Parts: sequence; structure tokens; C-alpha cells
Amino acid sequence: MNLRWVAVLVLLASAVLAVRSLADRRRTAREISELRDDIYVARVATDSCRNAVAYAEMSLRRFGDAVDSVRGQVRSLEALDERGVPEERYDEYMRLFNAYNDSVALWDDRVAKLRADEAACRSVIERHNLLADSLRRRLRPGSREEGSKPVP
Repeated sequence: MNLRWVAVLVLLASAVLAVRSLADRRRTAREISELRDDIYVARVATDSCRNAVAYAEMSLRRFGDAVDSVRGQVRSLEALDERGVPEERYDEYMRLFNAYNDSVALWDDRVAKLRADEAACRSVIERHNLLADSLRRRLRPGSREEGSKPVP
């Protein structure tokens, strides 16, 4: 009779271990799937962020070219006469001069915004990288999830 109880206990313990193992595998598979979903969302956000920063950089370069052009026009008017801008061109000169000064303030604002956008983008990229590293650790050979396929 004792041997029978031992066999029942061993069988019961094996069943409990099998159920726990199955539950652990399902939980792990769910966690990996959630990580992959989070990585996808983070990748989309990273791509969007990079594109927005690239567009802002291009826009800033174009704006810089326009500012340089206005500065060149101001300098050319100043160079017309060594005594100063000729009276008949003075209104044009002042319009360009004020436009140039206004554009310098705008330039500074755009540069500050671009730097802030780049910093925000870096944090988005860092989050993506942390998620990807976390998934790689979960899928590393020898981990409980060995045999799962890595993120493409």
C-alpha cells in the first residue's frame, strides 16, 4: 500500500510540474509576443522621429540659405558707396536689414527646436534599443525561451 501512495504522489507531482511548465511556457510566449509588439511600435516611432528630424534639418538648411541670401543683399547695398547706402536705395536697405535681423531670431528659435527634437528622438531610439536588447536576452540560447525565433 505504501508503494501505491508513493506512485500516486510521484504521478501527482509530475502532473503539477507539467502543468507549471506549460503555464510558464505560455506566459513566456505571451511576454515575448508583447515585447515584439512593443518593439514594432517603438520602431515606427523611431522611424517617424528620424524622418521628422531629417526634414527639420533640411528645412533649417534652406532657411539658412535664405538668410545668407538676404545678408548678401544687405552687404551688397552697403558696398555700393564707401560713405554708406545711397539715399535712393535706403528704404530697400532698411527693409532687407530688418528682414535679416528678424530672421536671425527665427534661426535661433529653429535651432533650439531642432535640438529639442533631436533629444526627444534620442530617447525614443534608446527605448527601442532597450526593448530590442530585452528581447535578445529573452531569446538567447540557454534561456528558458531557447528555440524561439528572433525578431526579424
